[in-house]
Amino acid sequence: DAGFAAKTEFHDEPKPGDIMLAGNGGSVLFYVIGHDVSVTRRLIEFLQQSDFAGVIFTKEPAQGTFGLAEAKIDDEHAPDAVMAFRWNDSKNQFGIPGMIDADWQRGAGKGTHATLSRFDMHNTLIAAGPDFQRGQVDELPTGNVDLAPTILRILGITPPHQMDGRILSEAMVNVGMSEPKPETKTVEAVRDFSSGRWQQTLKISRVGSTIYLDEGNGAFVTKR
Repeated sequence: DAGFAAKTEFHDEPKPGDIMLAGNGGSVLFYVIGHDVSVTRRLIEFLQQSDFAGVIFTKEPAQGTFGLAEAKIDDEHAPDAVMAFRWNDSKNQFGIPGMIDADWQRGAGKGTHATLSRFDMHNTLIAAGPDFQRGQVDELPTGNVDLAPTILRILGITPPHQMDGRILSEAMVNVGMSEPKPETKTVEAVRDFSSGRWQQTLKISRVGSTIYLDEGNGAFVTKR
């Protein structure tokens, strides 16, 4: 009905315009066979009018989406589109907020890869040892990408090239580095349809040259 054929696996040789779905828990990667522009366009329009899409990233520019570069996934093997599922601040049976749509039904405690929910993106890292300050809460944006450069600093190893992450100097002792200042912005993408409007947002922080995705979500609002 949506005007395209999408599968999670192909038993025969895929045809041009077929779509391979690669579920990743809180997101889905879409590979359009042959990179057919018209099929990709119909796919994006379908997602934008759905009740489950949160944020959509595309390899080629498309109205109402963000480019793959915004998520740092724009390499030669990247999918034609990536969709993070929609989320909300409802609570689960344990009273913990941060419910998501997903590509499977899985009970609490079984885990998944994240959406762009702020509850997923703002999770917990605990560091202890003689190189870290005691009892400090780091209020600056941080991420998994910062672990390697921080560990290398502790080990006294200079990386052979510039790394994507940064040294978490604000949480360490005797590093001789001034505390960095974060910059935060929110970007938006919209698309109007005859039946309503798609709107998605993405909050991005920067500390030095390191980029962090804080949260993102979207929704289709029908016309009244």
